[in-house]
Amino acid sequence: MAKLDRLYAHEILDSRATPTIEVVAILDSGDYGVSSVPSGSSTGSHEAHELRDNDPNRYLGRGVLNAVAHVNGDIAGVLVGKNIDSIAQVDQQLLTLDGTIDKSHFGANTLLGVSMAVTKALAAAAKVPLYRYVAHLATNTQPLFIPAPLFNMINGGKHGAGNLDFQEFIVIPNPHQPFTISLETGAVIYQNIKKILSRRGAIHSVGDEGGFAPNLFTNLDALEVLQEGIAESNRKPGIDVELGLDIAANSFLKDGRYVIKDRSSPMDTAEFIDYLRDLNNQYHLRLLEDALSEDDWRGWAALTAELGSVTTIAGDDLLVTNPEKVKKAIAEKACTAAVIKLNEAGTVTENIAVINQVRSAGWKIIISHRSGETNDTFIADFAVGVGADYAKFGAPARGERVAKYNRFLSIETELTQSPK
Repeated sequence: MAKLDRLYAHEILDSRATPTIEVVAILDSGDYGVSSVPSGSSTGSHEAHELRDNDPNRYLGRGVLNAVAHVNGDIAGVLVGKNIDSIAQVDQQLLTLDGTIDKSHFGANTLLGVSMAVTKALAAAAKVPLYRYVAHLATNTQPLFIPAPLFNMINGGKHGAGNLDFQEFIVIPNPHQPFTISLETGAVIYQNIKKILSRRGAIHSVGDEGGFAPNLFTNLDALEVLQEGIAESNRKPGIDVELGLDIAANSFLKDGRYVIKDRSSPMDTAEFIDYLRDLNNQYHLRLLEDALSEDDWRGWAALTAELGSVTTIAGDDLLVTNPEKVKKAIAEKACTAAVIKLNEAGTVTENIAVINQVRSAGWKIIISHRSGETNDTFIADFAVGVGADYAKFGAPARGERVAKYNRFLSIETELTQSPK
């Protein structure tokens, strides 16, 4: 049985120059784990609470010294020196200490940092790779594999330059091929998109998630650039590569109607579903994420009835990795996939519980990063361990994104050498 010898935290920066928390957990065996917590800019209003200092004199109020103090004080005071049977035991203690439904006392970012760090330490003590330890936690007895990557090639919405309504324009390599081939496909298409944007005289700087943030006129323009990039990479649309969209419809819902540059007048829910149906007929989309606003439950059910048999309808802001939201969505047949973001739930155990809930419904599982990321590769191991169908780490660019794709490469090599 392991005993927690030390637990401490400090403040670091994420990929957007915003403070976040890094936690170190050291067992009496000397095994340890270090984890840092991401944060999002496009957030659902029902996500668990993220604790910030709100001190205008430090980091524009975005500091996390209070979160650090909670780890170094109250949390360490309870956990250090105690025997650890499992991460479930630790997570339950964290939730009991916090004592709130939305994690507003310690903050979901604080709890997740501790939970991930201790999970890493326990995996190290068990002398197994983190992904195999997670598979054990998730009672995943199926052969392990690398989830299909969802490459966010063009950043719009809150992740881009503000001129594209949709948030992510996604390239999805064939999921039945080895990850090494998928990564090469994504990287080549990414480089060709850069050339195409340059040729068009468009800006080709990158957004928060590594995708390009061009000054295109409409959302369809961005989809056409992706199609062109696929063709110039000698890949076949619909066979080698498919397209997807994270629409993030919350961001352009105004007075109950959806307002986008591609249409001259606002659309109600039924009209916007018609628009999405036509869009899917034209581009044969594999994924539609957050295609409607987070509170438009009736619309989500109608959208899934309309398109759920031909494309994956994924809930992110709709579900916010919340078991009650997922339960409602299953009952109302509101989508066919769930986007899992670890910091929305707050602990490793809670995330696994939601994933098992989603799997029991027969939905697809998408493990996702956030726009504000760190070099921590925990979610790469986590995605493999829980048997996720897809992984969203952003474009195949920027160090905090590439670190996770490179971790997939390492895991794929290990699985090939020892597939059990």
